[in-house]
Amino acid sequence: MSAEAYVFGQFQAIPSQRVLLHQGKPVRLGRRAFDILIALIEHAGETLSRDALVARVWPDTAVDEGVLRVHLTALRKALGESNDGGRHIADVRGEGYRFDVPVTPRHASVPTVMAPASPANGNLPTLLTSIIGRDAIIAALTQDLRRRRLLTIVGPGGIGKTTVALAVARAVQQDYPHGAWFVELGATPHLRRARALLLQPA
Repeated sequence: MSAEAYVFGQFQAIPSQRVLLHQGKPVRLGRRAFDILIALIEHAGETLSRDALVARVWPDTAVDEGVLRVHLTALRKALGESNDGGRHIADVRGEGYRFDVPVTPRHASVPTVMAPASPANGNLPTLLTSIIGRDAIIAALTQDLRRRRLLTIVGPGGIGKTTVALAVARAVQQDYPHGAWFVELGATPHLRRARALLLQPA
């Protein structure tokens, strides 16, 4: 199943914004752990093999099972058994993992964690963590963006490309009459790990 949001217990996961909420408040969760969560809840009640999880979360990288277990541990800690009364992820010996909590997909509009902005200003997600040590690159990219129509930020997974791009978009958002827009391309074939920020000129 796929949906705009998944609700389970007091949690809500919003794939397009890569946000996990508990009682409406953001839960700190790494990108890989979030990808594991979405893979599991999309197959709630079914056993997902370790190989299938790795292929989903690290499609272009060879990782061992130890790396998967590290991120599963972080995910379980974020879900916290005490928060919602029960174990969410079951280990199926010799097979893989299964999400054991009932999940309700929601296709209608759902509460989101967005920056206060009118539709004319865009839909940039709120940054849930502080940006440290990136001022120089953000400033340089901001200047580049004012001189060029297209910028591409590349690098290894997990280094903060999306965070930097969002910071740059916020810096120039008011320069564009239609604002800045965040587009999640993860559901598009061959663009699983891609995202785009659109700045609309006059």
